[in-house]
Amino acid sequence: MVWRNIDVIIPDKLYLGNINAACSTRSITEHRITHIVSVCTDPIPADNPASGLTHMRIAIEDVDYADLLIHLPSACRFIHQAVSSGGVVLVHCYQGLSRSAALVAGYLMWSKKLGATDAINAVRQVRDQIWINPGFQEQLVLFELCRYEPSPTNGFYAGWRAKLDRKLKEAGLN
Repeated sequence: MVWRNIDVIIPDKLYLGNINAACSTRSITEHRITHIVSVCTDPIPADNPASGLTHMRIAIEDVDYADLLIHLPSACRFIHQAVSSGGVVLVHCYQGLSRSAALVAGYLMWSKKLGATDAINAVRQVRDQIWINPGFQEQLVLFELCRYEPSPTNGFYAGWRAKLDRKLKEAGLN
């Protein structure tokens, strides 16, 4: 297994990487990145508007109970709008293994109407070191059940969120 900072998901449109790729002027220039989705809290140069990059941040930790699901629709629309207008998107988290891989799998589900397993496998084919945490894997299944539009009024999402909130309260994390 070769560990890379950045991998091509859709040629000249979508890349998956780690924070090093997001901070590397060389990577950004070489791959003609115009948009970045950061699925972490770590600062990157794209945080500065003068970078010329369009940036979306989803500030969640890589833990089973983090709610990535509610962010998937807006992230999918962000990626779609970017690539539809000729942009090139890098999706990254700290290591490029779990959060960003889950988001890219979610985008493939949304854009190609794939099931969660097929989308994860498609990402793994190009970035074999991914390891999407079990909580995010469950959320990808729910994303499909919610017909790619989870919301507090959607029964699947609301039920999952209520169960998660109970568990967090019992554990003293909420």
